[in-house]
Order: sequence, then C-alpha cells, then structure tokens
Amino acid sequence: MIRTVLVASDGSEVAQAAVCTAIELTQSFGPDARLHVVAVVSYLDVPGMLAKHPAGAPDLLGEQATTALDDASALAAASGVAYETHRLEGDAVESILACAEETGAQILVIGAHGRSRLVRLVLGSIAERLVRSTQLPVVVVRR
Repeated sequence: MIRTVLVASDGSEVAQAAVCTAIELTQSFGPDARLHVVAVVSYLDVPGMLAKHPAGAPDLLGEQATTALDDASALAAASGVAYETHRLEGDAVESILACAEETGAQILVIGAHGRSRLVRLVLGSIAERLVRSTQLPVVVVRR
C-alpha cells in the first residue's frame, strides 16, 4: 500500500496545482501517509555567466525554491497531512529521484507546463525526463 508521496515544486501555478493533488493523494492513503515536498535549485540549466553566483549577489533561484517550499508547507499544514520539505541542488530529475529513494517515496507528483514541442526539444521537459527515468508511478498535473 502506498504511504509516501513526493511532489516537486518550483513555485509556479502548475506546481501549486501539483502540490494540491499530492496533498489529496496523501490524504486518500490514510493517516499514516506522509508527503515530501521537493524544490530543486538547478544552476545547470542557466546559461553561461548567469550560472555563476558571485559573492554578495542575490540567489534568485535559491529564493524561488525557498518560496516554493514555504507555499507548499502552508498548503500541507492547512490540510493536516504529515509532511517534510527538501531543498536540493543539482540536476532536477537526478535530485528528485535521489530524494525519492532516500525518503522511500512510492509515488511521484509533478506539474507539467505544457510547453510547445520546440521548447521541449531545446530545453527538455523535467516531467517527461522524470517519467522516463523511474519505475515509480508518476502523476503529471497539467494546468
């Protein structure tokens, strides 16, 4: 029986919908179920000089991850589900899968932005890469 749900959030509107779906799933699995919320700071996807983080410069990606976790925490706390948050750094898919293994997650939830095929070809899709990289069930939430 599924008891551990992991949801990835970047703070976007579709990620918030994924968090809400993950909360509902967690609630449906009973009082022993637990939710893990992950936000990944990934400088790997930022081009060239922008990926470098000079001393004293604002960490915009880090702040975005912190805000995403704070927002998800507020939703989870209001719902009454048991939850933990995880702020990770590195490749998004690798980090999510490593956290899933570490926490014993049995199902993953992620939002999909529904970008065009061209954008997916150039940038890739985290949701698509996640689905292809794991044997765990993955719930993909669209807008």
